[in-house]
Amino acid sequence: MSDIQVKALAAMVKAPVDVLMRQLKRAGIEVSSPEDKITDAQKLMLLERIKNEASSGRTETVDNRNAGAGKITLKRATPGGAGGNDRKPQGVEVRRKKTIGLRNSESDAQADRAAEQRAETLARQAENDRRVREAVLEKAERERRELELQRIRRQKEAKEAVAQPPQPPQPPVMPEIITPVEPVAKTPVVPEVITPVEPVMPSVAAVEPELVAEPPAVERVVTPAPIKAEATEPDTAATATKETTNVSGLEQRQLVVDAARQEASDALKRRPSRAKPKQSLAPKQVIGLEEEEPVINPLPGLVSTDDDDTKRGEKKKIKTRGRENERGNTPVIQHKGNKRKPGRAPEREVKHGFEKPTAPVIREIEIPSTIIVSDLAQKLAIRATDIIKSMMKMGMMVTINQSIDQETAILVAEELGHKATPMQVMDDEAILASVLGDNSDVALETRPPVVTIMGHVDHGKTSLLDYIRKTRVASGEAGGITQHIGAYHVDTSRGTVTFLDTPGHAAFTKMRARGAQVTDIVVLIVAADDGVMPQTKEAIQHAKEAKVPMVVAINKIDKSQADVDRVLNDLSQVGVLTEEWGGDVPVVRVSAKTGVGIDELLETILLVAEVQELTAPVDVPAKGTVIEASIERGRGAVATVLIREGTLRKGDILLCGTQYGRVRALFDENGRSVKEAGPSIPVAVVGLSSAPEAGDEAFVVSDERKVREIAELRQEKQRDSRFAAQNTAKLDNLFSQMQTGARAQINLLVKADVQGSVEAIRSELLKLSTDEVEVRIISSGIGGMNESDIDLAAASKAIVVAFNVRADAGARRLAQDNDVEIRYYSIIYDVINDVRAAMSGMLSPETREVFLGLAEVRNVFRASGFGQVAGCLVVEGVVRRGNPIRVLRDNVVIFEGELESLRRHRDDVKEVQVGTECGIAVKDYNDVRVGDQIEVFEHVQVARSI
Repeated sequence: MSDIQVKALAAMVKAPVDVLMRQLKRAGIEVSSPEDKITDAQKLMLLERIKNEASSGRTETVDNRNAGAGKITLKRATPGGAGGNDRKPQGVEVRRKKTIGLRNSESDAQADRAAEQRAETLARQAENDRRVREAVLEKAERERRELELQRIRRQKEAKEAVAQPPQPPQPPVMPEIITPVEPVAKTPVVPEVITPVEPVMPSVAAVEPELVAEPPAVERVVTPAPIKAEATEPDTAATATKETTNVSGLEQRQLVVDAARQEASDALKRRPSRAKPKQSLAPKQVIGLEEEEPVINPLPGLVSTDDDDTKRGEKKKIKTRGRENERGNTPVIQHKGNKRKPGRAPEREVKHGFEKPTAPVIREIEIPSTIIVSDLAQKLAIRATDIIKSMMKMGMMVTINQSIDQETAILVAEELGHKATPMQVMDDEAILASVLGDNSDVALETRPPVVTIMGHVDHGKTSLLDYIRKTRVASGEAGGITQHIGAYHVDTSRGTVTFLDTPGHAAFTKMRARGAQVTDIVVLIVAADDGVMPQTKEAIQHAKEAKVPMVVAINKIDKSQADVDRVLNDLSQVGVLTEEWGGDVPVVRVSAKTGVGIDELLETILLVAEVQELTAPVDVPAKGTVIEASIERGRGAVATVLIREGTLRKGDILLCGTQYGRVRALFDENGRSVKEAGPSIPVAVVGLSSAPEAGDEAFVVSDERKVREIAELRQEKQRDSRFAAQNTAKLDNLFSQMQTGARAQINLLVKADVQGSVEAIRSELLKLSTDEVEVRIISSGIGGMNESDIDLAAASKAIVVAFNVRADAGARRLAQDNDVEIRYYSIIYDVINDVRAAMSGMLSPETREVFLGLAEVRNVFRASGFGQVAGCLVVEGVVRRGNPIRVLRDNVVIFEGELESLRRHRDDVKEVQVGTECGIAVKDYNDVRVGDQIEVFEHVQVARSI
């Protein structure tokens, strides 16, 4: 319903405009003219105000028509019904009237007139209020009466069908009788005691007039029912003449009541279930009538008050055949054919309050980056099988626990008739930026340079660094090669320099890339006797991508095979132009064994650093990069962090990728405990929740709650991406196996000492996979092996690869019981070679054809038992019996079969050497001709290797 003007609403409810405006103002609705509009909410406020006034006792109707006679008449009409089971229902209305005489004292005449005026004002106001209230009920009452008449007609037809005895004549309906009240002496006005009736149904009962307490001497009259009434008494003419003076008011009230009740009836008709049995709205007995009238059933949900029940009297108990209703004392009459007795109200039907929605429910959901099928079904409130069927129709095979991407989930939801939108993902970087703040206004100080040593394996990187640090690290490393990235800072007479030693093996590509990203200067080590090698080229590429300056150090110049010119030539071919060749890359000739050129190298490094003007803030929260991470016994997770700016102290809350924690201890590269670490200083941090990934950014944050939130958000993203990758791999494996059959697999569980080694071993082993044998890394991690690792390996039938770690006693005992193989390694070469050999053993052998000999047919004859026999001369190799052969004619294969018989001088022989004549019988072939050649070969299986 839209907004409506005040005057239109007044015309609708048949009430004066000024009265309606006054009602609106009392309800708190400001209107200035009849043309103002009011909304639906304001209408509800008006109706609530009217209901409140009705409950407070302001529904009295003051009749002041007899004001000239000094009387005040209070009237109240109560719709109801009367009748019995054998009577036709008749609508009646009980009207109560009380006349109170005014005081006859001359001294109180003025007060009486004022009281009469107030009574008239209250009467008019109450009448107008009643019109507004009862306009809501008029429509519902009209429809109710129509339904009641239809029910009465059906009952009447049913009674006539069962041949009921004739009904007694219906008593006439008395018109409204208003008895004039004689003037009496003026007495004090006795206030009426108003007893409000508790409303049962707000839409109908709340607007019913209140019951007014009256003395016993009350005259009750009967109003006309919807059916036509007949006047039976001749003495009512005078009364009817008097009634016509008030007909317009009564009709107007009746129209208002009918309109309101019509709306309630429309609401009743919209209900899907059958209407409940109706109860009487009025007393069943009317004073002044000798016979009972039929009862009119009210709207569902309305009940009568105890006072009305008392006035109605007791019902007559119906005689039954001894059977009572199981739910109460209401008797149940049995009839033949299980038919209900005509005229009886239908039994109450108990129905569930829930109604099935007629329209499909459209849900609006948000989809994260990845979602499991079962979770999507739960969001849509449907079965998971429906989603699986829909995706099968779209050409996708999924399971209930499979993860699908965001776009696919949105398409599926729209296919099912729902609305799906991408979920707004919280940005951990934005949260971190808001927590860290801006440190641009902090004073900058000069910091030491970070130098990364890069080059090919065995070119002397670690030995050169050992000479600078005066240590012997290279001699203690397994195989004499570096397999970890090391961070050291060296205090020289010219300043402090931080060195990062990177592995040179091909497996440690990511380590070298990380070293190039965090460095300020790259020192490229090239052996003078070896030249530029593959890892040398890779190091050059990393330096160019990181856009950092480079210094070339030609090592091993003390060897006799040293050729510096060849090294410079090779460098120019890969895009490195040295200063000697007209470029800008400085070159220093050094020897890590004798120490030649070491001082010159340090001077060159510090000169390049001075040109770069390296600065960083000091008195700010620390920021850095995780160089390496491991798990140590007694310490837990240990991360080597290179500080880029700020100062890291004990007690700081450190966030490293997906891990966080409070710094419990700090150690330098020599294992000594330190209290703080400044810019460009590497330090080992103890106190993180777990080992972070190498290459993660490290930040010091003061808000621990924000740190936990960011870490959990990153872990959730990492878990979702890993789960999605696993599902994708499973689908790829499924389709590939369906096409090419099952592929052999070798399952491995990798444990290493540091995160970088795990990363390198994983990448190298996964590269070994072929179309026939697949390498699967079941799990990988850092630290020693425990019983959980052995249980996982036993369940997945995997081989445990332990790189620089050992298993504890419980794990060794469990591995022995479950036949789990544990292989210990300290050199990455050995890991790769052993896995490659194991994969080669899983390859199916290759069948090859080996040529044995060739015989030329010289003559053809027939022999009993063999058929056609070819007399041949072995011209090449050897001819063996039972081997497969080919018959060649003009160097074209015309038959391929098996050699059935081989004879020499009528003796069976196993083989015939070259230059010897023999007789050959070919199985299932009789078309050998002179000049043909018989080629003999065999099939040999050869093991393959990767």
